[in-house]
Amino acid sequence: MLSVCANSNTSYYLGDLPGTIQYKKDPKNIISAVNELQYDDLESEGYIYTSHSIENLNRMVPHTQKDNNWKIILIMKSTTNEERWMKAALLNKDTGKIALLTSTNKKENITSRGNRAIQSCDSNWFVGHYRMTAPILFWVELKNRLDS
Repeated sequence: MLSVCANSNTSYYLGDLPGTIQYKKDPKNIISAVNELQYDDLESEGYIYTSHSIENLNRMVPHTQKDNNWKIILIMKSTTNEERWMKAALLNKDTGKIALLTSTNKKENITSRGNRAIQSCDSNWFVGHYRMTAPILFWVELKNRLDS
């Protein structure tokens, strides 16, 4: 089930406890959760689609997960002032499960909000050690890509 974030009416998260990284989400559960959601607009909160490049993949994958066989399903980015953020759904090609991750270009972007940061495979980017929240546009587009 997708739940609305407390600090935003247009961002949602998929289950799990706060402070947990989501590496093993079942695609069918994501599709089902989005199908249950009711919404009026496809709010993006400033996030736009970005390229499925190796560079962006490295920015999203925590260094502890580098040995897994990842493929980008969906990736979006947002830039405000000096902060660059990305949200992604990555397919683990060995397990068929999906990782839902948030990364940023500065460790302080995560730690200043009271969260743990994990070094990504790109030495200049960090992954938040928490469940991913994303605007409704992300979830609907992810469902569409998983359905096709």
